[in-house]
Amino acid sequence: MKNKNLFIFLIFKLSFLIVLSVNGQSYLPTSDARSIALGGSEQIIGDAYGVFNNAASLAWLEKPAFVLSSSNCFLLKELSGTGVGFAMPSKYGVFGVNLNYFGFNNYNRKIIGLSYTQKLNDNIALSVKADYLQTSIAEYGNHNSLTADVGVCIKVIKELSFGMNVFNPFMVSGGYFKDEKVPTEFLLGVNYELSDRVLIIIEESKELTTPSRFHGGIEYKPGNKIFVRGGISTQPFQYAFGAGFVLKNFTVDVASDYHAQLGYSPSLSLKYAIGKK
Repeated sequence: MKNKNLFIFLIFKLSFLIVLSVNGQSYLPTSDARSIALGGSEQIIGDAYGVFNNAASLAWLEKPAFVLSSSNCFLLKELSGTGVGFAMPSKYGVFGVNLNYFGFNNYNRKIIGLSYTQKLNDNIALSVKADYLQTSIAEYGNHNSLTADVGVCIKVIKELSFGMNVFNPFMVSGGYFKDEKVPTEFLLGVNYELSDRVLIIIEESKELTTPSRFHGGIEYKPGNKIFVRGGISTQPFQYAFGAGFVLKNFTVDVASDYHAQLGYSPSLSLKYAIGKK
């Protein structure tokens, strides 16, 4: 019986290692559809989806906003994820919260994040986030961890911005074995607004024990209420595509990335800004 339980654990673990490696996510492959369509690039300034990614980017958020995101890796229901979040700008800074879930009944992972973002001046912002992590395996119970991530965003000029985020700088334990750690990941990205209608973003992500990955994407705005996006990532090579639609206070984003051997991973995200347009 003990050997059978170990075998089940190893199978689940292997499946998650595959998913994490091809999606480039440290702990959960659940992000927003806008980032996914841009090749997994996450350092996007002023977007409420920053509650899932680099919270420092929330410093330029103008209105409180709710976000909801869902993804499905390779069209397998066992590899589905959901995230919800809320960001609240105030005169004291921007407060954010996010909850993420990935997996199924027998094996799943959860994150609860609480973030605080503060501008140092008009062009520089810092953030800190506390992350509560839980891994659940039916045969082994729950494993809980507490870690953090820190971020910075800098507007170099009006058209050019820079973002950096470090997840789990403390290298805390993240599993059922003594030497198992939550991955520590560094992300560095640059955004360039080529015009009012074109945004270019490039990013590099690196975990301590894996090769670095390149992410890049282009967002084109053909009209006031529609966005078209495309992107690529490496290690392994994947391409992504998607679109966004603005419906008054709602924004709907859809995307999918594609892996040559494993297929498509669609995602859908919703954003609601509180207040008058």
